[in-house]
Amino acid sequence: MSKSPSSQASAQAIAEVMMHIGHLADSMGYTQGLKPSQWTALRYFARANPSQRTVSAFAEFHATTRGAASQMVEVLVTKSLLTRVPVPEDRRVIQLHPTPKALELLENDPLKEFAGVIAALPGPDQLQLADLLSRVLRGLLNKRQAAA
Repeated sequence: MSKSPSSQASAQAIAEVMMHIGHLADSMGYTQGLKPSQWTALRYFARANPSQRTVSAFAEFHATTRGAASQMVEVLVTKSLLTRVPVPEDRRVIQLHPTPKALELLENDPLKEFAGVIAALPGPDQLQLADLLSRVLRGLLNKRQAAA
């Protein structure tokens, strides 16, 4: 059974709105000398469990190559926003930890403005939005993984 033209147009319109929201959110991330992807990395390393604070774990989370993730980490280390800490049990493993400077920057995270708009929605709408967006994200990740 094929989808009606109106449901396809609606799905297209929704996808376009989502892309526009993404572009607006992304543009908010060019602040305080950082790029949006660098903010993403800082958020990740500030929230991740210590065992997940590695370049490889970040690359997987960010759906990028280990090389690209490594380059991003290097920029953040150079900016004194991340520090490398060898794991005592296995010195081959290097964890990345946000510095006090990074934690201070995260206090003024540009994503907070975006989150504030979502927080203004009624609770049930927030839950429904979270559920629907998670399903869309899983679908996109599944398609990407199947294509790889």
